[in-house]
Amino acid sequence: MIPMNRNLAQCLTHVDAVRLEVLARRWGLEDLPERRAEAVAVLETEMRDRRRAEATWASLSSEERAALEWLHSVGGAMAWPTFIRRWGPVRDMGPGRLRQERPWESPVSVAESLWYWGLVFRAVAEGPTGLYEVALLPEELRALLPLSPIPLFRLEPTAPPAAPVLPTDALLDDLCTLLAYFQVHPVRPTAGGQWPSFAEADLRRYLQDPDPGRWAFLSHLVRRLGWLRTDRAGHLRPAPEPVTEWLRASPAIQRLMLARAWREDPTWDDLRHVPNLRPEETGSWRNDPLLAREAILRHLAAGSPGEWYALEDFVAAIKEADPDFQRPDGNYDTWYIRDAATGEYLRGFEHWDRVEGALIRYLITGPLAWLGIVAASVEESPRFSLTPTGAAFLGQTEPPLEPPPPPMIVRPDGVLEVPAGRRYERFQVSRVADWLFIGDLSLYRLTPASLERARQQRIPPERVLTFLEETTGKPVPMALHRAVERWAQRGPEARLEWAVLLRVQDEALLRELAATPVTRRYIRELLTPTLALVSPDDAENLAQALVERGVLPDIGK
Repeated sequence: MIPMNRNLAQCLTHVDAVRLEVLARRWGLEDLPERRAEAVAVLETEMRDRRRAEATWASLSSEERAALEWLHSVGGAMAWPTFIRRWGPVRDMGPGRLRQERPWESPVSVAESLWYWGLVFRAVAEGPTGLYEVALLPEELRALLPLSPIPLFRLEPTAPPAAPVLPTDALLDDLCTLLAYFQVHPVRPTAGGQWPSFAEADLRRYLQDPDPGRWAFLSHLVRRLGWLRTDRAGHLRPAPEPVTEWLRASPAIQRLMLARAWREDPTWDDLRHVPNLRPEETGSWRNDPLLAREAILRHLAAGSPGEWYALEDFVAAIKEADPDFQRPDGNYDTWYIRDAATGEYLRGFEHWDRVEGALIRYLITGPLAWLGIVAASVEESPRFSLTPTGAAFLGQTEPPLEPPPPPMIVRPDGVLEVPAGRRYERFQVSRVADWLFIGDLSLYRLTPASLERARQQRIPPERVLTFLEETTGKPVPMALHRAVERWAQRGPEARLEWAVLLRVQDEALLRELAATPVTRRYIRELLTPTLALVSPDDAENLAQALVERGVLPDIGK
């Protein structure tokens, strides 16, 4: 709603003389005092008479009443362009033309009729984007007229998707992976304070969803929260206190912490991340991401947790009830936004669906789905449902209580199985074990290299064993326990490597291959007179070199 403090008397003070005479006659006054201040006072008194106001209401058409009730339902004020776009134009006329054409006798629109009844005025309001004109129904008239609020935002549930769609915590898991990566890998920021591109490329290999837009969102959240800091050695490391607090929280609280950070962040402009839009930085316009975000969340709160809604119905409902949610001045001609595919400028209200509609679709299927606020189905007819966490985020309920995830498992072969949801445990495990697989069930392996890395972080082997027992609630398998203790005493004693064997029939051929530079560089070690060790990465190159020497190799599987 638009905050306004202009009352009826102030509105009448700004009315030109001809229109003031028209209002007086329409409200039952034949003559007005010559002095303007007295004329305004007399007319205001007449218009504030309840019986006169009710008689005026009775003389209005159903459309005129609907327009006033619509204006009343949005707080009595809305952007002037929006009002006349819906209820028709009000022609600008000077005094001479007014007296000659007498537009109040044959108004061209509902808006113009209400204008000459003095039920709608034009005023200036100050909003987040500056000053703009509004259509105003003064508070005194709102109190006198028998206005009934109209439920402007209407959203009906639809059938759920054919296949069950559950909210995903993949963003939480990827955030845990990101934090663990910077804890384990020595990465220095660039001169500009950014993350080096090689580290980003390496890290994104471990993400459950490497989509560039989602990655931009996740990495921005981490920077905004200040969860990575530079240590004494110049490496980026997780900030201990806030990161540990987040990792130890329940999944619902983890979602809410991220969602609240996004909601309150003015530096993340959702509009500039809509995939099919290209806003241009011309310096002549600006948008307020918080304004648009809060409006969408307010409308989302009209939904019920567990019910499914068609995304296009949600877009249409906002267009009907609150089309100017990100442009409170109702002006659709000043923003420079291109269609990313065609390069076409999307100016004018006729492109609302391609700009405002696209932003709404992005918010539902992007940030709100990534954060677990909604479950989104992106089938042929996209649908979404407000989750229990989403209801808590919007202030409808308390954060949901969810069953704890299964415990971590320590296998006898040194592989650690960490279920999704055990993010604190996974973060700690990543410091002392090698990463094998990151997913719904993440796998890590204890190795001499990982234990040495842990020791360099001042985590001795005995502390690793204690952590595993405390976390799983079970003793570490005896064989693995002994192996870790033996490594602590003797260091690495055995190493398994992947390798390819080159087997030949003739000893002379192997001697020739080992002596010839073009093939010698691919042979790591001669095991027997007819058997050699080759790195898996060099197998294809060696096969090609053999063919070039006239030897057709048989490649086994």
